[in-house]
Amino acid sequence: MRRRRATASGTLGMAGWLFAELALLLVVVVIGSEISDPRPVTAAPTSTSTTTTTTPPPSVGAPQGLSLTSRKFRMPATPDAEAVAKFRDLMTAEIGPDAKVGLVLLFGVSRTGSLGDGAVVSEHLRSLVVPAGITQLASAVDVRAYIGSASDGASGDVLVELFLMSGPS
Repeated sequence: MRRRRATASGTLGMAGWLFAELALLLVVVVIGSEISDPRPVTAAPTSTSTTTTTTPPPSVGAPQGLSLTSRKFRMPATPDAEAVAKFRDLMTAEIGPDAKVGLVLLFGVSRTGSLGDGAVVSEHLRSLVVPAGITQLASAVDVRAYIGSASDGASGDVLVELFLMSGPS
């Protein structure tokens, strides 16, 4: 007796069609994700005197961001009337008049020995400096007040940490 041959239309046939569909999908995705050349196409010169010229796109410099290195100075305890001028002078001596500051961290040293008083000291300096309109701070994204330690200065001092902007302005 002759045996009948098993057909491939069972599970193996379905798996083959599945792989074929997935391969087709993969080809469509690869073709669709190709990046076209953004440069304009120039026409080939013809016998007429008309020529087409293209200008290259303007070069874009590196994006502006925060520098990972910081500059520090100690702001001594100063009466409110002199605090902004003293801050401006110390900052200009540290970074120069044309530098752009992106982030300022203030670490206040407690006057009373209480840990929370350090935040009050740095917040008070922040409230004086931010509205003063110091030119180097015009680009500052944030000025943050923190609690400093005794190693940051004498009682009432503030350690100022500046993160400058990098890249073109």
